[in-house]
Amino acid sequence: MTVNEVKTKAEIIEILDTNGIDYRMTTCFGHERICISLGDEVNCNSAIIVQTCNKDVLCKVYLNEIMFIAIENRKSVLYLTDKKIETHYSIDYWKEILDAEVFVQPHYSYIVNLNYVDEVTKDFVKVKYNVKEYSVYTSSRKIGAFRKAFLKFSGH
Repeated sequence: MTVNEVKTKAEIIEILDTNGIDYRMTTCFGHERICISLGDEVNCNSAIIVQTCNKDVLCKVYLNEIMFIAIENRKSVLYLTDKKIETHYSIDYWKEILDAEVFVQPHYSYIVNLNYVDEVTKDFVKVKYNVKEYSVYTSSRKIGAFRKAFLKFSGH
């Protein structure tokens, strides 16, 4: 990259705003990122390496493939678009590393990727991808904030 090609964050944001390009500022693993919307998708293909409950196995997980995370039998289970992965990471770990505008808690034991939410009621959130469909419980303490986040997210 030449010196003329280097742009500051402010210059990039000005170019995006001037051209009416939809974007979001996110923090991913401690680094600020600009995510640009392409149609209905957000181009944030960040990946993390996850150690499974079988400590000899490490998996690369793309954040946009996480439908939701559930705490089950003292393990966090990642429900991905193509498989499930069991880990020993805490719910607080996931809340710290995931984008809070996209990954929201409807219940203490769940974190849901809003991209996969199909329906929200007072009792559950329906998470859907192709033929896979799950009902995630909600709690009366968290459902209000979840609904607000989902309404805001739907406006993207």
